[in-house]
Amino acid sequence: MNAKDKRTLEGMLMFALRVSKRTNGLTYERFISDVDIQDAILYALGQLGEKASLLSNDFREKHPSDEWYSLIGLRNRLFHSYEDISLERIYEMACNDINGVIDLICEITGRMLDYS
Repeated sequence: MNAKDKRTLEGMLMFALRVSKRTNGLTYERFISDVDIQDAILYALGQLGEKASLLSNDFREKHPSDEWYSLIGLRNRLFHSYEDISLERIYEMACNDINGVIDLICEITGRMLDYS
């Protein structure tokens, strides 16, 4: 893995962990009622997608995953079709899918995290 891809993955991990931390114990009702929390999570998810788009083609060929393209697609929707975003789906992704992204990055980089 080249140095640029490694830095990109580290940045992705940072934003994914921010989402995970922000959603720990977060109820849907609180998420819907707090625009600051929404903004923080939407920003971090957008940055995840932006960074995924910076991964080299060589890296994506060596580490194929639908996650890269899902994150890039989410970033494009967040930044270009904001009014069409389902906050319910964002909440579900942030609470339920983010750990899969974290696990994927940790598996590739050899990092180990303790979720407890």
